[in-house]
Amino acid sequence: MGSRLARKRCKEREGSLANAHSSSRLRNPAVPQARFQHLSTLKLPALENKDSANAAARVSGQAAQRALRAGYTDILVIGNGIAGLTAAVEARRYAPDADILIITEQTHPTINTPALKQFGADLLEVEQLLAYPPGTERRLGIGIVNARASKLNTAARQVHLGDEQTIKYGRLLLATGARPAGLPPTCPGSHFDGVLTLHRLEDYLDLRRRLPEVSSAVVIGGGYHAAETAMLLHHWHIRVTWLIRGQSFLSRLMDEVASDMLIRHIQRLGVDVRMETELAGVVGRIGSVAGIVTSHDTFIPCQLVIVCTGTAPATELAQGTGVSLNTRSGLKVNGRLQTAVPDVFAAGDVAAVFDPQTGRYEPRAQWYSAFQQGRLAAAAITGAAIPQGAEAGVLGCFWHATQLGEMSMLVAGAPMLSEHEHRENEVLTSGSSSFYRRIVVRQNRLIGYLAIGPRQPGGLAIKRLIDEEFNIGEIKRQLLIEGFDVRTFFTRHRLHALQSGRRASLPAPAGRAGSLRRLQPAFVSASG
Repeated sequence: MGSRLARKRCKEREGSLANAHSSSRLRNPAVPQARFQHLSTLKLPALENKDSANAAARVSGQAAQRALRAGYTDILVIGNGIAGLTAAVEARRYAPDADILIITEQTHPTINTPALKQFGADLLEVEQLLAYPPGTERRLGIGIVNARASKLNTAARQVHLGDEQTIKYGRLLLATGARPAGLPPTCPGSHFDGVLTLHRLEDYLDLRRRLPEVSSAVVIGGGYHAAETAMLLHHWHIRVTWLIRGQSFLSRLMDEVASDMLIRHIQRLGVDVRMETELAGVVGRIGSVAGIVTSHDTFIPCQLVIVCTGTAPATELAQGTGVSLNTRSGLKVNGRLQTAVPDVFAAGDVAAVFDPQTGRYEPRAQWYSAFQQGRLAAAAITGAAIPQGAEAGVLGCFWHATQLGEMSMLVAGAPMLSEHEHRENEVLTSGSSSFYRRIVVRQNRLIGYLAIGPRQPGGLAIKRLIDEEFNIGEIKRQLLIEGFDVRTFFTRHRLHALQSGRRASLPAPAGRAGSLRRLQPAFVSASG
């Protein structure tokens, strides 16, 4: 009995020493405290003391082997998408002595996923898809383990790998991304060769191999991904039929005027768009796609069926761990991407962040947002200084920009909010046959913005107007003009501030104190 108690105390002491060692390496007093800059650009950090033997020994393979032998790492990242890798790279800058390990099922380096459309159109080579230069992990001493994380035990701070191996962590980042919805298994013919779900690099490689033998294809879905895929196939002179279940395109983000304008534009390019039409089943010939049958009992011959029906956050690993989650909206996090469990963070497509415009927690399934969240997560995990308001600059409002033929589209914030959601909302629109603007304003603060036309306005500048709650009283009407450039406005206002000696920001909205940071909870409870 005595020996068993002694062993238990010894194990507890080892655990406390490991945690203390991790804390000291994550906050090394010998290294000047780095400060998080939310407006900085993509920049690779340099290794501190890179000529020392300790830093020279940090190669990716050795770092991974050392962590697996010890069964412990200071920072553990699950997922090698842009959020996970960016967090690991930035964490090395903040904590040069920390052991950092990435566990991923992905067998290729991290890529720039928005560029997959250009790769599919043969406008980029596969090497140009890399998000970071080859060998980045090795140079920075970040370990990579290609394995499946099968179970998470937050009480023991331990992750089980697919081969029954376990590893403990000081701090954990869940960057597991999202999974495509695909066709339901009950859909007739969903297993036929030629039914593709475009989501990862492997899917686009498969598409590229098939294209020379394809003359007609069907695209299913009513969102950005479906529209961009229809345009990708049109680029290859393939006859495209696009099925949209609803009465309009992207009904949550745009009104009927905007939807009709984009649909008419895509139809003029030669795409057969069928509204209020669903897939009833896939027709095959000896196991391969020969066509589809719609919900209106119409047969459409094709060789490819491409499914773009959205994604769902990959939350399986967090189930039953105390992390507040929803299988549709992801892992609930606060303004510093912390979950309800101590020292467990989430970033990227799996994280549900607070939307100050709608008051809901929702994922931001976008590459740019995942990249910025990875940077913020690294600062939070390592204890770097995060200036007040920086979280709003990283998370803030939703925004997305895309190009469909000659027509560009930008959505920021919540442009479909109306007077019914808030009595002080003011909805303003303007347009012509070639462009359209819709803005939602509340107390001279921009809440939502929608722009369609041949010229795309500065998307990040619009996002900044919303996130930083600028008073737009002097430019409210100008935002409805097609040629108004918000970036030029910012530059002019900054120069004026420098010349006048005033602070380079616009005054706060009348009748409202504070900032978005006050709307964001300081923590997230397990009950949600």
